[in-house]
Amino acid sequence: MKGIDISNHNGEIDFDKVKKSGIELVYIKATEGTTYQDQYLEKNYSEALKQDLKVGFYHFLVGSSSPETQAENFYNNIVNKQNDLKPCLDIEVNNFDVMDYALRFIKKFESLCNLPLCIYTGPYFANDNLDDRLAKYACWIAHYGVDTPMQTKIWKNNYAGHQFTEKGRVDGINTYVDMNNFNEDILINNKKTGYIITNYLPNGYRGNREFEGVDLEYVLSYFENVRCYIKHNDNGIWIETQILPMSKCQELKDKLGSWYYEIRQ
Repeated sequence: MKGIDISNHNGEIDFDKVKKSGIELVYIKATEGTTYQDQYLEKNYSEALKQDLKVGFYHFLVGSSSPETQAENFYNNIVNKQNDLKPCLDIEVNNFDVMDYALRFIKKFESLCNLPLCIYTGPYFANDNLDDRLAKYACWIAHYGVDTPMQTKIWKNNYAGHQFTEKGRVDGINTYVDMNNFNEDILINNKKTGYIITNYLPNGYRGNREFEGVDLEYVLSYFENVRCYIKHNDNGIWIETQILPMSKCQELKDKLGSWYYEIRQ
């Protein structure tokens, strides 16, 4: 999956153009230290969501304030947002006890919520500063100019993402931008199957509401070759599908439009 990571350094972004350029995932800088919030956080988040991009957030770890208060800052700025991607702890400076700070940050963050974290770092930095106490967390590795990033002592070559350049060009962004390839390990929910649930279906012929009752022939035409189950309660009728590949669920979601309610797994 093609992704970018962005911050205030990228300025104003046209996410419609970003989406049309083939980008699927966007990591947005949320916080740094104890008090800093990226000035474009809210705007980048809302505009990326409008384009139905998968979004996630990262925190830049520094040594100038306690890791516990940094974790609180990060949590407070992402807790009420949609998190499609694992919240990421960016570890790339080392003028402090990096492992101590990382573990204390993680412990505090995990006490606040149950979102699974990932670690962003570089392979040389990881080998020199980090250890296998971080091995259980997904790793997003930064290694430029190579198709396959080098192995690390902690993660070997098992990476959820590879940032392969800091000088990418994407339509809709006027600056250089970090470019990444991600796999499903970066997703909070990477299940590969699910099923569609519709909203309550409209009454009448082809939904014209002229009588009470659903035109099932019309409705089921949207579910060609998919087994459907009719459900109802006092509020109306809806449909739940058979278990489907997630790609088919996404296809139906787009096709159903306002009839779509949710994908359940």
